[in-house]
Amino acid sequence: MSNTRTLLIIDDCAEDRRIYRRFLLKDPHQSYQILEADSAKDGLALCQDILCDVILLDFCLPDMSGLEILDQLKQERCEAPASVIMLTGQGDEEVAVQAMKRGVQDYLVKQHLKPDVLQLAVRNVIQHSQLESVLSKTKERQQIILQQAELLAQTQAALMNEQKLNAFKSQIITTVSYEYRSPLTSILAAASTLKQHGDKLDESKQQKFLQIIEQKARYMAKLVDDLLVFHHFESNKAQFKPQPLDLFHFFSDLMEQQREKLSDRHHLIYKITGNHKGFWGDGGLLRQIFVNLTSNAIKYSPDGGNIEFHLIGGDSEVTFYVKDKGIGIPIEEQENLFQAFRRGSNVDTTLGTGLGLTIAKACVELHGGDMTLESQVGKGTKVTVTLPKQPLT
Repeated sequence: MSNTRTLLIIDDCAEDRRIYRRFLLKDPHQSYQILEADSAKDGLALCQDILCDVILLDFCLPDMSGLEILDQLKQERCEAPASVIMLTGQGDEEVAVQAMKRGVQDYLVKQHLKPDVLQLAVRNVIQHSQLESVLSKTKERQQIILQQAELLAQTQAALMNEQKLNAFKSQIITTVSYEYRSPLTSILAAASTLKQHGDKLDESKQQKFLQIIEQKARYMAKLVDDLLVFHHFESNKAQFKPQPLDLFHFFSDLMEQQREKLSDRHHLIYKITGNHKGFWGDGGLLRQIFVNLTSNAIKYSPDGGNIEFHLIGGDSEVTFYVKDKGIGIPIEEQENLFQAFRRGSNVDTTLGTGLGLTIAKACVELHGGDMTLESQVGKGTKVTVTLPKQPLT
């Protein structure tokens, strides 16, 4: 037999209360502790003092109607209304609807009441209350689990960000330490030679050592600039500020600036086809794309040769590519080259941070464009950039 349940009968008719008590005490499936009240006042007082599982509530009482009692119970935040069965002398559909809207779980007519009907109605109410309790606790547990999962996810995200930041700091220290060592050694050696033996060197040799110092210093400055730009993107501080640009003159100026730094072994070729007018873009970001792609093409073409830059205009977008005939990139490594600090395994002693393609791709994405790479070892590399003419909203 299940646990004993507390049941309150609120009815001004003593005979009706006696019948309900007799019916319920004969229930073979459930035992009850039965309380009685012959007025609304006494019933409400009992509800305040004792937690009842079920209330059998008469619709017509001398001091208050059953509906008024339900409202009073709700105002007093008593838990009993969740387990109320309304009883009335005559079936009234309108009364039943009003009672159900106020939270009554069942509605019985006294004239047709039989022991099994009342027993089943009360058991159903108890089971419904138990189910609601279980569901409520389950919902609470689910909310707690969701909160814990969210907290765990936030903690994991914070930990991953911390690990990523630590890895980034470590990579920066490693990169700077390694990439600075070689040019700095060259600068110190050249400066020391000029200081100690400058008066004994002819002008051509002096110029050679000065050129070494200038080239290595430029490289070190470029390394710092790349790290600062990359940190800007990683911190989500980079902004896209589009304005109308004449791409023909824009890239022509950049080509001339790049030619001034070239040795006699390399030749920059500038080609233009199609309609490149009507373009809106960010000049600073475009410069980053051009400089990083052309610098890579020159750097990884140690034997010299042509570096081709081709600008192709379309109706709604422009495409340009940088093509070289340098050392190329192994096929299995090409997919990861847009990640920070990634370089091809065949670069040997060629200096570099592995940030050029990463920065260029970030600048392309801010324009809403796309960048692809094609390469074969020993045959060169082609990097293609496609940008919309109008900035995306």
